[in-house]
Amino acid sequence: MSQFNSIVITKKGQALMAKMLAGTGNVKFTKIATSTTEYTDSQLESLTSLSNIKQNQSISKITRQNDVAVKIEAAIDNQDLKTGYYIKTVGIYANDPNDGEILYGVMTASVAGWLPPYNGLGISSCMFNLTVTVGNSSNVSLNVSSGAVATVNDIQNLQNQITSLQSFIGFSDDDIYGVEVDFTNKTFTRLAGAENLTAGEDFDNITPWGGRKRCIVKDDGRIVAYNNEDGYTESGKLTKQLSGDFAALYPEGSSVQVMVEQPKFYYKVVPLKLEPIDGKYETSGAYGYHMRKVRYYVSPTPKEGFKLHPAFISNNRELEKIYLSAYEGSLYDVSTENYILNDEQVADFSSDMLSSIGNAKPASGLTQNLNRTNIRTLAHNRGAGWEIAYAATISATQLLFLIEYATFNMQSQLGSGVTTKTDDATTSMTEITGATTNLGNKSGSVTNNNGLNVITYRGEENFYGNIWTWVDGMNVNNITDKLQRKVHDIWIADHGFADNIKDEPYQKVNFQASREPGYISAFGYDKNFDWLFVPTETKGNSSVPVGDYYNCHQSYAGMLAALLGGRWYNGAVAGGFSLYLDTAASHRYRAIGGRLVYVPQD
Repeated sequence: MSQFNSIVITKKGQALMAKMLAGTGNVKFTKIATSTTEYTDSQLESLTSLSNIKQNQSISKITRQNDVAVKIEAAIDNQDLKTGYYIKTVGIYANDPNDGEILYGVMTASVAGWLPPYNGLGISSCMFNLTVTVGNSSNVSLNVSSGAVATVNDIQNLQNQITSLQSFIGFSDDDIYGVEVDFTNKTFTRLAGAENLTAGEDFDNITPWGGRKRCIVKDDGRIVAYNNEDGYTESGKLTKQLSGDFAALYPEGSSVQVMVEQPKFYYKVVPLKLEPIDGKYETSGAYGYHMRKVRYYVSPTPKEGFKLHPAFISNNRELEKIYLSAYEGSLYDVSTENYILNDEQVADFSSDMLSSIGNAKPASGLTQNLNRTNIRTLAHNRGAGWEIAYAATISATQLLFLIEYATFNMQSQLGSGVTTKTDDATTSMTEITGATTNLGNKSGSVTNNNGLNVITYRGEENFYGNIWTWVDGMNVNNITDKLQRKVHDIWIADHGFADNIKDEPYQKVNFQASREPGYISAFGYDKNFDWLFVPTETKGNSSVPVGDYYNCHQSYAGMLAALLGGRWYNGAVAGGFSLYLDTAASHRYRAIGGRLVYVPQD
């Protein structure tokens, strides 16, 4: 008995299925063909015809099973066969409304079946019953009988192909929200559940967005109160004795941090058009791909082909929620049990803590040695689970903003931010935190007492502007390639953060960051790090397709760290996707600070 491998739908077949799913064409299966040619797996998808065809047979019956399934029946016999042969390949054909008859799918035999010549006595035959389910079905079945038997792998293979096709066609689920970005044409198109939505209230009842809310958190991770609840404060200390069960746990004066609770979500990135970075590595020293056209999707629930966003994965642990700082980091002096509100005191890195509270001047490298190592230490001093903002947590906010507003340009939607001051070249000119307290969980901007625009995105104040933010979990190896040019290798981790390393748990990203500074025109693509927004090309402007500036170190050879957002005088250079890869982790500067993140430990 013959045995067949999984059916492979050809590129022509995929295109036809796509037309059917999109409602722009009807599918009519026409015939099957048998061949004695042995094809390799790598050849099948690109096949447009079969060689050494021995028999053709029309489809005998096509039955509509349900809204998404078609049953195909065909039979091949030896009645007119003078020379026997081994069936090594079977082709399935269909009519394409544009291309005519095409080779739709191919099956190769793992055990070729012998079809003998007709001996004038009994007729030998091979019956094919093929049921294909397409669309949004979770069930795909393939059954080939009488000498050709399908396997579970056939079913899984078809489901995977259909899931992939659905990504390209577009999802229709009400709880999938997406945006298509065409970097070349500089256009953004809302997709799926986001198609008829506008930013703001339309997203307030959708968990990944509306579930974001400010809260106050103890060092052990316990939530004391949410925004607008009894006891909520942004001062960093409880201002009243809580009643009931909380009285003993949270007395007046207890230290609490103002954080933004972010519920988990799932995502999918569908690259529709990729372009090699600077051609081939062998000739240019570059590697990886620019994304030229891509679809981003988010869902609050698991979906076929979707992945849990890495912000909710830490050292192989899945997290229900994470906590992002509402405000840029200031310091808490453990020795005096007081917050440092004016960035005036040198930190004790053995005990002092990074904080997130209102009405404080963000800590900077002006008065403290706030290199990335030390600011990470200040976060760790708060206890288990406390980190500084890292690549995955920053990506979560970026992705949610992108889908909600259908643009990368945060400044165009939320405001310029604190980016318009005239620098005095001497001091830390940051504005104090807390200007957006009254906005609570909403996005937008306010004018502070100094007449400056202060922005917030769903609880995160100054995601860009005011002061640069250290990005953890991303190390940059600035090396010299074979053409004596600097290449920015990116290394990513979700735990075990350390500076100047590219060992476990860090993993290399399979594209290089741009070697040229400028306004971002493309991000890189790596299927394992498809959530990253790392610039690979800088041919844009201050508005489109991203609107944010990227900088890199073009001469330094060695390990670098990343900064995000921009500072008080960066203007249109700043933004939520503005990434600077030009600073050593050991560097301190009056315009660099950090933000807290809490990763639940339970």
